[in-house]
Order: sequence, then C-alpha cells, then structure tokens
Amino acid sequence: MKTWFILVVIFFVTAVYAVTVMIHMFLWKNYDLFFAYTRSWSRFVLKISGVRVTTQGAELLAPGERFVYVANHASLFDIPVILAHVPDNVRIMYKRELEKIPIFGWCVRMSPFIAIDRDRGRDASDVLQSTVETLRCGSSVLIFPEGTRSDDGHVGMFRRGAFTLAARSGRPIVALSLIGTASILPKKTRHIRGGNVILHIDAPVLVPAELSREEERDLMARVRQIIVNTVDSHL
Repeated sequence: MKTWFILVVIFFVTAVYAVTVMIHMFLWKNYDLFFAYTRSWSRFVLKISGVRVTTQGAELLAPGERFVYVANHASLFDIPVILAHVPDNVRIMYKRELEKIPIFGWCVRMSPFIAIDRDRGRDASDVLQSTVETLRCGSSVLIFPEGTRSDDGHVGMFRRGAFTLAARSGRPIVALSLIGTASILPKKTRHIRGGNVILHIDAPVLVPAELSREEERDLMARVRQIIVNTVDSHL
C-alpha cells in the first residue's frame, strides 16, 4: 500500500513538474533552468521514497568542466540519485519511444537530454556525432555502459559507446559507483523499500585525443574495474 501511495504522488508531482518545465522551455528555452528543475524533482522523488544519499568524491570535479559520466546500473533510482547529487548539469540518453508518453514524453522531447533509437544504427551514429560536438561546448553526459539494469547488484559487462564518445570528444571520463540502489527498487519488482545509498565519484580519467581499438578496450576495462572494486567492496 505504501509503494502505491508513493507512486501515485510521484506521478502527479512529475506531471506538475513536466507541465511547468514545458511552459518555461517554450517561453525561454533555458537549459540551466531545466537542469534546476530536474535536480529539484530528483530530490523530491528520493525524499518521498525514503532514500538517503551519501556522496563521496564530489570535490574531485572541477567546476565548469564537462565530463562523460559512466555509472553502474542497478535500479530506476540510479538516475534521480545522480541528477540530485552530482554537482554538474548532466544529460542522459533515453530511448526515443519514451517521447510517446503523454506529458512526460513531451517534456523529455523539449529537454537537452539525448534521444536515441537503438533499432537504427545510422541514428545511433548521428547521435554519437552530435553528442561529441555538444560535449565540446555544452553539458556533461551520463551513460550506463551495461545497457540494462543488473539483476543482482553486481556490475555487468560494458559496451564501448561511452568510451568512443570520450575519445572523440576529448572529455575526461568520471566513474560513478552506485551502492544500495539495487535494494531500493530491485529489477523486476514494484516495491519501493527506501534505505541508504552511496554515490561514489572517482577522479576524472583523462582520455587521449585518439585511441586505437585496443587502447579503447583497455580504457573500458580500467574504468569498469574501478566501479567493480567500489561496488563489490560494499556487497
């Protein structure tokens, strides 16, 4: 019963936020304002769900720098935890079909977030190139390189996209380790349990301007191991 109450409240509050954001974006198209709203919305979702977050390593992020954030993915709560507690304006990639959802989808379409159609290889390539260009003068980007949520909280295998993006844009990679979100809302369940979460931010990893395929794989393995070591130390 508690979970359904929380979900209903989140639904209505999300609708209010979405309508407000759409009005502001239509009138001013101010992306800084959009990020402020997403941060506020994320903090509300965490608070009403009983999620308490401890952030470690935020001081390692240079103000004004743009990064490619790479995080493990264990819960739907990963995104609000990151948006609320990473001291940066962070864009996320989302499936284009989400735009079909009334109100929420319309809001996402007007946002600086990045739509991608996984069934169209050409679309993915175009999105990658446009993201490279905006990273040079726009906001940071968040990618979950596992591609899907973990079933048991352990870190799965990574895909190359985030590391190709970092190499092409010249932006440093920041590893984000999420500990505890898997038990807040486990995959394949609808029961919100609340609890304590740790968001561990590692020092930025500098990426050479050009990487060979082997060097890119080595970088991917190195960053994945950073996250694995942090997550596994708390399991």
